[in-house]
Formats: sequence, C-alpha cells, structure tokens
Amino acid sequence: MLSGDRVTLRPVREDDLPTMYTWRIDLATWAATTEQPAYAMTWELYQERARQSAERENAEFAVDVEGTLVGRAGVFGFNMLARSCEVGLHFAPGERGKGYGREVLALLVDFAFRHRNMHRVHLSCLANNEAAIRCYTAAGFVEEGRRRESAWVEGAYVDEVLMSRLVTD
Repeated sequence: MLSGDRVTLRPVREDDLPTMYTWRIDLATWAATTEQPAYAMTWELYQERARQSAERENAEFAVDVEGTLVGRAGVFGFNMLARSCEVGLHFAPGERGKGYGREVLALLVDFAFRHRNMHRVHLSCLANNEAAIRCYTAAGFVEEGRRRESAWVEGAYVDEVLMSRLVTD
C-alpha cells in the first residue's frame, strides 16, 4: 500500500470490481479513458481483463479515501531498456475535483522512480480536459507534445496532450 495525507493506494480487491465496472462502462467518460470505440462490454469480459492485468507487471491500485473506493490508478507500460513507464488515474464521477489527483500522482511517481527504478514517467490526456492538465502540471509534469485531432470524442476530434516527468525534475 502507498499512503498519502488523504489517499491510500491499495491493491484492487475482488469486491472493488463491480463498482469499477460501472465506471468503465459509463459512456460519458468512455472516450477519456480508452482509445477503443464504445461497445457493450460484458461483466465477464471486464472480469477477464482485470484478471489479465493483475497477472502482468503493471501496478494497479484502488484509490481509497477513509475506507471508500473513489478511483483507480496505475503504473504500466514498463520499458526496462529506457527505464520509462506510463501512469494513469481515474476517479468516480462524484469524486472528481476534490484535489485527490495531485496526491495520487505524487504516490505513483514516487513508486515508479523509487521502487521500480524508472527514469521517465509519462501520461496523456485529452486537450479539452483542462482540470487534468492543471493537476498534471502542478504535479511536475511538463507538456512535451500533442497528437493533433487524434481522439474522436462525442462527434468531434480532440488533441491528445503528451506530458512527462523525469527523475531529475
């Protein structure tokens, strides 16, 4: 477990999966969390993907605040030659904007640098997600590029912002 002032990153438990499944299939946030087109993901498929993810070297966490599941976060896509990886986080719709993101990012980045010996941590987000970009910038990430109109979100193309942090930052 990784603990901050308000949040704890703990292993995902079996009883977390039904709640996380409802977040995953929410069409209002689908495009912001995956590059796949929306489809009717079954509970069985979601469970299988969660099992497969747990078997990989990814570090998947449930975001817990005072015993309540408020989101999920992870470190994944490890490139051991370049010592780089990606981080991602997602909060339940009612838990967004409460300031948990910066603390979760600090825990993830510390985990990647100190416990996995990474040199570079990166992430991407949609350019129209201004709150996320402010959070990532406050957590020390810098914009390093954009993929122009690379995401199709609710009938329009949106840029994808690429950001990173180095262990020396």
